Amino acid sequence: MKRWMWLTLAAVVVVGTAVSLVAVPAEQEWTTSSPEALVEFELAMDARFKLYKEDEIRHLQRAAELDPDFVIARLWTIGQKYREDEEAAKAEWDKILETDTSELTPRERFYIERSRLIRAERREEIDLLLDKYLADYPNDPYIVYEKAAQHWNRDEVDDAERFYRRLVDIAPNWVIAYNQLGYINMSKGRFTEAEERFKSYRFIAPDQANPHDSLGELFFALGRNDEAEESFEKAIEIKPDYWASYNHIALLKSFNDDIEGAREVLDRAHTAGIPDDWAAETECLVQYRGLHYTESWREILELAETSKCVEKPNINIMKLITHLAACEVGDWDTALEIERAGEEQLAEIESKGIESGARYKEMMRASIEHLRGVRLALQGDYGEAEELLRAADERVSYIEAPFAIFKLHNRLVLAELLFADGRDAEAHGLLAKIRGVNPLWVAEFQDSGFKMLGLDRG
Repeated sequence: MKRWMWLTLAAVVVVGTAVSLVAVPAEQEWTTSSPEALVEFELAMDARFKLYKEDEIRHLQRAAELDPDFVIARLWTIGQKYREDEEAAKAEWDKILETDTSELTPRERFYIERSRLIRAERREEIDLLLDKYLADYPNDPYIVYEKAAQHWNRDEVDDAERFYRRLVDIAPNWVIAYNQLGYINMSKGRFTEAEERFKSYRFIAPDQANPHDSLGELFFALGRNDEAEESFEKAIEIKPDYWASYNHIALLKSFNDDIEGAREVLDRAHTAGIPDDWAAETECLVQYRGLHYTESWREILELAETSKCVEKPNINIMKLITHLAACEVGDWDTALEIERAGEEQLAEIESKGIESGARYKEMMRASIEHLRGVRLALQGDYGEAEELLRAADERVSYIEAPFAIFKLHNRLVLAELLFADGRDAEAHGLLAKIRGVNPLWVAEFQDSGFKMLGLDRG
C-alpha cells in the first residue's frame, strides 16, 4: 500500500456537517435502514464539522455497528482501522468497495467511486470525477467543500478561496468555510480580514472549540500573546480534550521563554488525559525549547543522541534546534547529516508524486534552505546564506501559527545576517516589515542586540 493512498483517503473525509442542505443530490442524504444508526452518523458529522476527530470516529463506529450495511459509515472508519491493523483495514476497504452502489444516493456513489480510484491508484481520474459531480450538483455543500479542499491541499489558495466563499453563499451554516477563509487571509498578509473571518466564525459557533483556537493562532502570529492565550484557554474550557489548544499554549509560552509555564500546560494536558502522540510532541517541544533558551548547545546534542524527538528525518522544531546547536559548537558533520536526511525525505515524498500536502512540501524545502543558510552564515559565507534564507522566506506564508513562527524566525535570522554584513539600512527595512506583523518579536530582537545566531557585526 502506497502511503499517498492513505493520505488521500484521509483528506477526502476531513470535514462535513449535518446542517440543512441547499439543492442536495437527493431527498435522502444517507442510506441506512436504521434510524438509530442515522442519528449516530449525524452526530459524527456534527463532530467532524467541529473538528472533534475522536468524537467523530466514535459515532461512526457506533453507526456501523447499528447498521453493518451502512456503507459510508464503514468507509469513513477505515483510516482509524488502518492505524490499528493495516492488513485488516485493507481487507475491509476492499469489501466495502465491492458494494453495489445503485441503491445509494449520488453523493454516496461519488465517495465510493472516488475511494475506488484511490485504491486502484488511478489518482489522475479523481479530478475528473469531482468536476463531473460538481457540474451535476453545484449546490451540494459536501462537493463544494471537497473542491475547495482540493485546492487548499495543493496550496492553490486563490481557487480555494473562491470555493470557500461559494460554500458560505450556499450553506452559511457550514462555518468551517469561515475558518479556512481566515487562514487564507493570513497567508496573504490580510490580517485584519483574517480576524474578521475568525471572529465571524466565533460569533456563529461560540460553543465550539475550534473558532477560539484558530483566532488564537492569528493572535499568536501577530504577537498579541495575552489575547492568544485567552482564546486557547477558551477552547479548552469548551472542550477539555481539545489537544491542539494545549499544544498551542505550550508553543506560545515556549517561544516567549516561559518554559515553566509551558511545563504547567503540559501537566494540565496529562491530567486531562492527553493521548500519547500529542503528549510526546508537546514534551519534546518544551524540553528542547528550554535548552535552546539557555543556549545549552552541548546538552541539546547529547539529548539528540537518545531522544525520539529527532529520530525521524522530518524537520521539526526540535530538529531545527539540534541543527543550530551543532552549528554553534562547530559540529558541521552533524549539521550536514540533518540537512541530508531532510533532503532525502523530501526526495522520497516527491518521487511518489503526492499532490496533496503541497504546502507542507514547500515548508520542508524552506526548512532545508533555512538549515543550510544558518550553517553557511555561521561559517562566514554570508552571500549564499542570504540567498537561501530569502528563498525560504519566499516559500512560506503566515497561513497558520507554525508557518508564521517559522517565517518570522527566518526573517529575523536574515536581518541579523544583514547587520553582520554591514548592511544596516537593508536590515532595518526588513525589520520594519516584520514589525508590521509582530512588533513584539522585533522589540525582543532589538533587546538582544539584534542576535539570533550570535554573528559578529561587520
